[in-house]
Amino acid sequence: MLYARLVSCVVVTGVGGPAGRAAATYFAEKGYRVIGTDMREVTSPSWAFRLVPAAREPAFPRALLAVAVDEGAALVLPTVTEELPVVARMRPELRDRGIALSVSDPPGVDVANDKLLTAQELGAKGVAVPRTFAGTTPCATVAAALGFPLLSKPRFGRGGRGVVVHRTMTDLSRAGQEEIVWQAFLPGEEFDVNLFVERGDHAPTVTVLRKVTLKEGLVGNALSVERVSRPDVAALGLRAARVLALEGPLDMDIRLGHDGAPAVLDVNARVGANVLSAREVMDALDDAWRNGRCA
Repeated sequence: MLYARLVSCVVVTGVGGPAGRAAATYFAEKGYRVIGTDMREVTSPSWAFRLVPAAREPAFPRALLAVAVDEGAALVLPTVTEELPVVARMRPELRDRGIALSVSDPPGVDVANDKLLTAQELGAKGVAVPRTFAGTTPCATVAAALGFPLLSKPRFGRGGRGVVVHRTMTDLSRAGQEEIVWQAFLPGEEFDVNLFVERGDHAPTVTVLRKVTLKEGLVGNALSVERVSRPDVAALGLRAARVLALEGPLDMDIRLGHDGAPAVLDVNARVGANVLSAREVMDALDDAWRNGRCA
């Protein structure tokens, strides 16, 4: 009998955030014993909560490993963007203790966590992305190349947080240029693409959610979503995942341009905040884990 069947405990990190709450809710409803972690005291659907340091603190990996071992976890699911590079590198230690991990390998995680590298890597491989410049590019060059409106966003950040629409040169010159990227504004509909991708011949799971309402109006995280059939958007998301060699649960923002063609805005190498509207992605994760395909 597989280890996952014997010990039905899942550690979900970041249960104070929307992605962590969604994942904890899913596994709790499936009857698993869910241990939630976060850097601050929070309430969540998890069976129990454990406080851990912030991902950037040296003590974080030891603390997370101790939680997983002490609780007899069979699976660790990280849901915080900043944690992913650290947790991805913990795979050997977790595997040695019989604990499965569902996250991409470090090279893919590192690129996905950097919005400039993501755009450069995907664009170089022919995957459609908005035209993107490093934050150190002079404002005049950016404006001439992209026109208005255009976007600035954190180079290292979570999803749609911190995205700003700039409409004039004066507006643009006020923006801080440290650790941001400039990007062309795409005016069409925006989609949240949820995927579960495995190594080998297992068919990927891809669900496309249309963002009905955005937190900041034109940009930002989704306040509400609806399932739609968009094979072109699904295919683009899957191609991006393959190019970046990503696996496990993934979450991408894809938007339509002036010509109606989709382009990849952001890639999150983790479960998404809206995954409960795409439960087949979590079902695929659950199946892969229970059948020994998450290692």
